[in-house]
Order: sequence, then structure tokens, then C-alpha cells
Amino acid sequence: MTDATHYPVSTGPLGGRYVEAKLGRMRKPRKWLVQATSDDRIIVQTEGAIGIFGFDGKGRLSTRGGYFPHLAFAAPFEFPAGFVAACLDVCQPLGAETTAHGCTVAHTVEVIG
Repeated sequence: MTDATHYPVSTGPLGGRYVEAKLGRMRKPRKWLVQATSDDRIIVQTEGAIGIFGFDGKGRLSTRGGYFPHLAFAAPFEFPAGFVAACLDVCQPLGAETTAHGCTVAHTVEVIG
């Protein structure tokens, strides 16, 4: 699967964008929340897993937890080109926000340090 069209995309209730994919040794595809970072990388999160990668697809993937601290122990991983393309297609611009039902969600992860 090298074409972004092989990865279904969807939008959540507060503007989050999702790409469905099976990464690593997962048994079935999951919906990955796609978030841009302020240092030109992409973070993807799903229940029980988290990953981070650059535009070249090289990054890290943890399937042993889906929170930011799990990235510290994540294994090196090369994300499929089609998945990277789909994530770049649906990624919100830096600084984007969505407000609904009195709740505002920022779609950019600000990197400190």
C-alpha cells in the first residue's frame, strides 16, 4: 500500500482528523488521530499506541501505550509512504483550533525545548 487512497480518513466530533491503518504487528486496522507538531513532525495516536515521524516517514512507534511518555521508549519505525501521505493530507495547519459546544481544541502539539 503506497497510495494514500488505501488509508480511509475521517473527522471526529471536535475536528480531529483520523487515518485508519494497521501499523507494526497490529492484528487489525485502527483509527489514528493525526496531530502536527511545531517542529515539523507528525504525531499519531490510537488506543494503546502512539507514533511520531517526519516527512520522510522515519520515526518511532510504541504499541505498548498510547500516551506521550511512551514515545521515550518507542522503537524506531519506518511508516508506510501511503500512510505518511494520508496523514499529511488530513493534518490541520499549525495553530488550528476547533470550538464546539463550549470546548476549544488546539490541533497543534507545541514542542518545548
